[in-house]
Amino acid sequence: MRGGGYKVDVRGTALEVAKRMGIYEDLLEANVNLVCSKFVSSGQKVFDFDGDILGHSSEGEIEINRWDLAQILSKKVGEIEIIYGDSITNIDGKMVHFEQMEPREFDIVVGADGQYSNVRRLAFGEDATFLKRYGIQFCVFPIPNIFELERCEIVYFDSGKLATAYAVGNHSYACLVFKSEDVALSVDNLKAIFENEFQGLGWEVPLLVSLMKESNDCYFNSIAQVRMPCWSKGRVALIGDAAHSVQAMGTSLAMIGAYVLAREIDESNGDYALAFESYEKAMRNLVEASQDLAENNQQAFTQSSIRMKIQLYLMRILPKRIIQYFNEMGKKQMKDVANRLTLEPTIPAAEVR
Repeated sequence: MRGGGYKVDVRGTALEVAKRMGIYEDLLEANVNLVCSKFVSSGQKVFDFDGDILGHSSEGEIEINRWDLAQILSKKVGEIEIIYGDSITNIDGKMVHFEQMEPREFDIVVGADGQYSNVRRLAFGEDATFLKRYGIQFCVFPIPNIFELERCEIVYFDSGKLATAYAVGNHSYACLVFKSEDVALSVDNLKAIFENEFQGLGWEVPLLVSLMKESNDCYFNSIAQVRMPCWSKGRVALIGDAAHSVQAMGTSLAMIGAYVLAREIDESNGDYALAFESYEKAMRNLVEASQDLAENNQQAFTQSSIRMKIQLYLMRILPKRIIQYFNEMGKKQMKDVANRLTLEPTIPAAEVR
């Protein structure tokens, strides 16, 4: 199982799912719980903000390293067969073909393989049909704690590009982000592309670029949304980012969707088509509201860097209570969406994995 990755959020109804799965206390223990943020101006002056001001410790959500979440889930799956180092090449009814193994028969296939889902491509067609790209590219990689941070993040923005780092305990990560007119970058030599984009920037950006080039654990991706008119076809159903990728709510939607689909399959008496239909009916409103909110929120980055600089300037000069007020307004929007779906108490916690 691959390590690495950045922070993810578990919020709203997903927290209830975590409780029913028996992992809620594990999530609390692994909570990143950032207590401060530092913003670096183009003049390299550092401005500190308490985590409460920016809503880091918001009630009703848990922020956790992706790797920690993967570890927690992997310990709860029980005695099931996990196959590493193979991939599906064809789905023909119940028969599934693999790159390495002999074909095997399955009643249903659930595609939970992310934004660029191979299962989706095989069952529904090429990515271009469903994938809306925004041209925002990012790279996440582990670094030494060079900024001597503890439960804190530091952010630098200049020329439409973002460099950030955070540290919690023994984990320290950096992230480089930029907007590209080429919405789908070539996967060849991505490190060189990022190095070129961040060339000439100040602060500690040259050092971060150097650490990225040396790292063997870089995670490259781009911000996009998967929007599909239907999440199932035949015996194939999609969940999480494979069905509806969305920033800030992706992990929560994946957990909720997996729970709801499992519930519907359990209650369908073998009628997988009915289970898939009921799952989508339960999830569709929550997913679309989450995607609409995410699309509105990310427009700030896709618009001019002047607007971003103005926002950072206002954060430095405005009273903290005003900054906190506007952040709480944004958090309330997110909280309202995240709690839009109420789960029926139909599956005992011990039966949910």
